[in-house]
Amino acid sequence: MTATHPTTADQTLAPDVVLGVRGLVKRYPVRQGSFIRRTVGWVEAVSGIDFEVRRGTTMSLVGESGCGKSTTARCVVGLVGADAGSILFRPPDGPVIDVARADGEHLRTLRRQVQIVFQDPFASLNPRMTVAQIVAEPLVVHGIGDRHSRNERVRELLELVGLAPRHAGRRPAQLSGGQQQRVGIARALALDPSLVVLDEPVSALDVSVQAQILNLLSDLQERLGLTYLFIAHDLSVVHHVSDDVAVMYLGRIVEQGPRDTVFSRPRHPYTQALLSAAPVPDPEVERVRTRIILEGDLPSPSNPPSGCRFRTRCPVPGAEEMCASEVPALTELEPGHRVACHHPQDAADATFLV
Repeated sequence: MTATHPTTADQTLAPDVVLGVRGLVKRYPVRQGSFIRRTVGWVEAVSGIDFEVRRGTTMSLVGESGCGKSTTARCVVGLVGADAGSILFRPPDGPVIDVARADGEHLRTLRRQVQIVFQDPFASLNPRMTVAQIVAEPLVVHGIGDRHSRNERVRELLELVGLAPRHAGRRPAQLSGGQQQRVGIARALALDPSLVVLDEPVSALDVSVQAQILNLLSDLQERLGLTYLFIAHDLSVVHHVSDDVAVMYLGRIVEQGPRDTVFSRPRHPYTQALLSAAPVPDPEVERVRTRIILEGDLPSPSNPPSGCRFRTRCPVPGAEEMCASEVPALTELEPGHRVACHHPQDAADATFLV
């Protein structure tokens, strides 16, 4: 598989857009054999998705485990290469950069301006380094400042994320999970990035700590003017932090739009099923709302269904023939609200409360 990229004419973004993902495809080989490893197939983790993230906002990618959310996040920050499509990033100063083809000075700009916070805070921190060394490492790598100025910057960053100066000399194993994630956030902010990718940053934390970290992220976004790409599977978290939401299923975006529109008027049956399964902290609402139970197992990403990938579990009747032969396009049904479904009106007829 060889990577393909758009022509120079496609390298444009609207003035308020920081990140534009267009036709992103990422495949992984399936290999067999004990001694000679042969490629016998491909798993397409991400299948031609498109979305944009506006400056100063939070775009959330939501879906089941294995739908391609984290792969998308790693492609955006350049940790894995894309097989097709483009990932366009607009730095505060300078031309738009295609992450998939960045090198030289553009790659250095990208490394400073796009940072990631990982799901497992302990696994993402070097256990042999102190907190001060971990937070200062990006400054050292990029040759920013001297020892004194770096120490001052570390002190400012720890204070910014709610850690006391005494934590600077500790190692990750001496910190709680919430404190470890605060260190990860401080490290991500060390170079003053304009885009931060948050790969399920609270899913490994206790519920009581999750709220603290989410509030911290919201406060930092407001104070520093940050733009977030937020990866999550918890709908309550997505509703709390998002401005825009994109719902993924088996490598494709099936619904996308403003948070309030997607949550109040979902048009794709998969989105409706996700929302109907999310608990509501109101006994009266829980008593009367309808649950949508999806039948069947999640198809294998190495052999996805033809046409609409959701068709084998879709609760909408009478849609099998068209859905099996044609891939539904992500179509705008109302301003900013796009759905990839051949029968979005039928799906909207399902009755449930969210």
